Amino acid sequence: MEVLTPQMMAKCDRETIDSGYPEILLMEAAAYGVARIAVEILKKEFEFKAKAELKLTFLVGKGNNGGDGLAAARILKNWGYQPEIIFSTEAEKLKGVNSKNYELASLNQVKYYHFSDLKEAQFLSKIENSDLIIDALLGTGIKGELRGNIKNIINLINQKRQSKPLTLAVDIPSGVIGENGRIAGEALNADYTVTMAAYKRGLLLYPGRDYCGQIKVVSIGIQPETIEKNSDSLKAFKQQEAVRLKPDRINNGHKGSFGKVAVLAGSRGMTGAPLLSTKAALRSGSGLVYLLTAEEIEAQTSVQLEEVVGIPLVSKKGMVSANSFPQILQFSKKVDLLAAGPGLGRSSEISDLMEKILKELELPLILDADAINAIKNLELLKKYKGELILTPHPGEMSALTGISIEEINNNRIEVARDFAEEHGVNLILKGAATITAAPDGRAYINTSGCNGMATAGSGDVLTGIVSALKAQKMSCFEAAALAVYLHGRAGEIAAAKTSNYALIASDIIDNLPQVWQSLE
Repeated sequence: MEVLTPQMMAKCDRETIDSGYPEILLMEAAAYGVARIAVEILKKEFEFKAKAELKLTFLVGKGNNGGDGLAAARILKNWGYQPEIIFSTEAEKLKGVNSKNYELASLNQVKYYHFSDLKEAQFLSKIENSDLIIDALLGTGIKGELRGNIKNIINLINQKRQSKPLTLAVDIPSGVIGENGRIAGEALNADYTVTMAAYKRGLLLYPGRDYCGQIKVVSIGIQPETIEKNSDSLKAFKQQEAVRLKPDRINNGHKGSFGKVAVLAGSRGMTGAPLLSTKAALRSGSGLVYLLTAEEIEAQTSVQLEEVVGIPLVSKKGMVSANSFPQILQFSKKVDLLAAGPGLGRSSEISDLMEKILKELELPLILDADAINAIKNLELLKKYKGELILTPHPGEMSALTGISIEEINNNRIEVARDFAEEHGVNLILKGAATITAAPDGRAYINTSGCNGMATAGSGDVLTGIVSALKAQKMSCFEAAALAVYLHGRAGEIAAAKTSNYALIASDIIDNLPQVWQSLE
C-alpha cells in the first residue's frame, strides 16, 4: 500500500474533486469510515454496555479533519449513540463543507460545546468520563508548533487528566506531523488511528508511529490509480506483500534448487555471528549453506551447526586474510551468492579483501556489518559487476556517507533512496521503521518488528534471511524487503513469548517457522 506525504494526499483529493466527485461525499465517506471503526472499537472494548450508555466525545478543529469528525458524530447519532462535540474554535466560523456538516450535526441534535466556554475542571471531567475520545482537531498538514486552543486542549489532556480514555485519531493523532512523524511540541497519544485512502509518512516514522496505536486505512472513494499516480513509489510492507512475494517451492526440487549460499563471516572472539547468519539462511529456505571463515575458528563454528558446510580460509591473527581471496574467488563459482560481514572484524586485511571482492567478483553480493565498515572507496559499489545489497544500521550509514546519525534518523527515506540511487545498490537502512530502497527509487517502510530486537546478533540473523531469499531467485529489492518483514514478524512472535526484555537474536530464528506457516 502506498505511503503518501500530506501534499500527495492533497493532490489526490483535488484531482478526485475536480473530476466531478463532490467534496462533501468524500468527507461523508471518510466520516463513515471513522464511525465504522469507532463502532468496532466500542463493541470490542465495551461489549456489555448499551449504545445509550456509552460516552463519546469528539474534539473538533476548524479544518477538514474537524469536518470528518462532525460528520462521523452525526452518523453515530443516527446509529443510536450519544456523541458530544467540543469545538476548539467557534463553530460559527467554520466554512464550506465543514460548516455544512456542522449544520447537519445540529439538525441531528448532536450536543456540542466550545472549549473556551468550559472551565478546566469541566473539560477534564468530560474527557475522563468518556469511553472513547475521537480526535479530529488537526490533520496531516501541520508543520509548526501547536498554538492556541488546540495546544491548550492537548496540554490539558496530556498533563492533567487523571485517567486515560480510549482515543481514536482521525487521519493522524493531533500534533504528529504528517510529513515526517515529528512532534509539534505535544501530541495526543491514540490507541487507534483511522487514516483516509493511504498511509501517511508520519504514521509510520518515529516518533509519530508511537502515538498512533493500531492503524486502520479506510477507502473514501479516491481511485487507486489516482493514489498511485500521485505517490512516489514508497509503500508500506505488510502481510499481504509477504504472501505475494514469498518464493515458490517446486515439488520435484532438490537442495540445489533452493539456493546455494556462501557466508563470509566470523573471527576469533566473534564466532556467534556466523552461526546466527548461517542458521537463519537455513531457516529461510536455502538448500545449501557454506560458511567461509578463518581457519582458526572453522572447526569451532562448524561443529555447532551440523547442516552448514565449513570452509576454512587463510587467516591472520584470527581474522580472514586478504590472501584468502583466490579461495573465495574459486568458491564463488559454486554458489548463487556471497554474504559477507558478520563478525569478520576490522583490519587492513579485511579492507584489502573487500576491495578485491568488489573489483573481481560478479555474483550477487550482500554486505553487512564489518564488510560495510571495510569499504573505503564508494566508487567500487558503482562499478561492481554483480547485484549488491547493503544492510547498514544508522552508525554504519553515517560512516559510509559522512551524514550524522541524527540527520539520518530524521530523514531515513531520503537518505536511503539517495544512496541506493547514487551507488546503484539495494539498501536496507536498519532501525526503527527500516527502509528498503532500490536504485530505481522504489522503497518500502517496514511495518513489523519490536524494540526487543535491538539486541546483539539481530542484524546477523537478517543477513542470513536476505541471503536465502535472494538465492531462491528473488529480485534483490523484493528479497531485501521481504527479509526485513519476516525478521520483524519473527521478532514480534518471539517477544510475545519471552518479552521484549528477554528476547535474544536466536529467538528470532527459532520463530521463523511460525512466520513461514502464517504465509501459507
